[in-house]
Amino acid sequence: MSSEGKILVVEDEANISEVVRLYLEHSNFEAIQLFRGGDVISTIISKRPHLVLLDIMLPDFSGYELCEQIRRMDAPFHHTPIIFLTAKGESIDKLRGFNLGVDDYLVKPFDPNELIARIKAVLRRTAQQQPVEPAQPQSPGRKWLEIGNIVIDLEQYRVTVGGKRIELTPKEIELLFFLMSNPSRVFTREDLLGYVWNFDFTGGTRTVDAHVKNLRKKLGQHETWNIQTLWGIGYSFEVVQHA
Repeated sequence: MSSEGKILVVEDEANISEVVRLYLEHSNFEAIQLFRGGDVISTIISKRPHLVLLDIMLPDFSGYELCEQIRRMDAPFHHTPIIFLTAKGESIDKLRGFNLGVDDYLVKPFDPNELIARIKAVLRRTAQQQPVEPAQPQSPGRKWLEIGNIVIDLEQYRVTVGGKRIELTPKEIELLFFLMSNPSRVFTREDLLGYVWNFDFTGGTRTVDAHVKNLRKKLGQHETWNIQTLWGIGYSFEVVQHA
């Protein structure tokens, strides 16, 4: 039994899939290989992988479609971490992936050792080292914040505004939690990429802007807080003090 976890590899090029499998097994992961997208959802349910490594250009589905399907799954499966491994390396492709909720993005050709390092980083960041199970109510060490009408539970990846649950992507939730945990502190876009995405993404500051825009749209406005833009600098979560 692998001590590091199960990785679902969805890649239609057999030689690439085999290289990934060998490096995963060398790093003490268990590799589950699929060469088409049609069985991804059923495999996530039956095998409960800790992470999905997903190509975008598959013969039957696009990785974008599959990512959307995974994020629409019932709990706890919809929070399964996803890394795109693809030849589509344009900034617009990366931005689309992050907006759909992927956790990382690696462009082919790639260094297998870097891939393993990114997998481990995502698993550490998302705390998915064990098979995904629903979080238990009142479990110890809950990561929970409440400011104004926002309540955010990072352990269950649940956000409510005024008592109503708001559907956010995992990365939007992590970004919101980070900003709320540091009220009134200004972070540059590069800071947020480092703290929330945990890797250097060349030209990727636009994805921070897109996530902030989505948060504002989904959360609405409230008299006790706002996500403030400091033009030319970055963002902060400001708590409004009433007399």
